[in-house]
Amino acid sequence: MRVLLSSILIVFSTSLSAQNLNGNWLLAYIKASPPEMVMGEDGAVLEYNEGGYDDEQSFIEPGLMLLSVLPGNKAESFYADVKEEWKVIQDGKQVRFESLEDTLYGGFNTEGMLVLKSTIDESPTDYFFAAFSPEAAAFDLVNSSWKTNGNSGFFENKTFEFRPKNELFIWENGKHEKREFYIHTLGDFMAIEFSSEVLAAGFGIIYVEKSEGKKLTGISFLSLEEGALPVRSQVVFSKK
Repeated sequence: MRVLLSSILIVFSTSLSAQNLNGNWLLAYIKASPPEMVMGEDGAVLEYNEGGYDDEQSFIEPGLMLLSVLPGNKAESFYADVKEEWKVIQDGKQVRFESLEDTLYGGFNTEGMLVLKSTIDESPTDYFFAAFSPEAAAFDLVNSSWKTNGNSGFFENKTFEFRPKNELFIWENGKHEKREFYIHTLGDFMAIEFSSEVLAAGFGIIYVEKSEGKKLTGISFLSLEEGALPVRSQVVFSKK
C-alpha cells in the first residue's frame, strides 16, 4: 500500500513540475468563433454564439505574443510595442492572469499547452500558449538569404530572401513567391512575421530561439489546411 501511495505521489509531483508556470510562453495560435450577421427587427445585427464553438464558422490563426511568468506571482506580456503587467493567481490546475484592463483564465491541456480565455472577448476564443526558452540575440535579415528547414513540411527545401522595404521572396525549385515580412520585438526577444498564400491563415510567425552567426533557429506553429490545428515546427535558417 505504501509503495502504491508513494508511486501516486511521485506521478502527481512530476505532473505539477511539468506544468510549472514560471518561464516564457509563446502564443502559438488562436481559435475563435466570430459572431454571425443576422437580420433583426431593426436591421442586421451581430449574434454571438454563447454555447461554444461553431466548427463551421470558427477560424484558427497564428498568435503573436510572449508571456513571461516571473517569481512572486507576477507576469509580463509583450505584443509588438505593447508591454502589460499581470498578477498571477494559481488555484490547483486553474490559473488567472489579472491586469488593469483584462483577465486571462484557464489551465493546461493534455499536450502541456497553456490554454487561456479572456474576459473581454464577446465570442468564444481560446489562446494556446507553448513553453519557450529563447536566448536574447540581435540579428539583421535585410539583404540576406537563408536556406530553411523544419519538421512541419512547409520549411523544407526553401530559401527565404529578405529584401529592403519588408519584401520577402520565398524560393522553391527555382521559382519564388513574392510576399512580405516584419520583425517584431517581444521584450528582449524577436519574432518574424511573414505572409504566404500556401498557409491556411495567409501568414506565419517564427519565434526566434537562438541566433549564432550564420544559423538562426526558432519555433513556428503553422497549418497548411483550412480548419486544421497548427503543427509545431522547429525551424532552422542557414545563411547562404
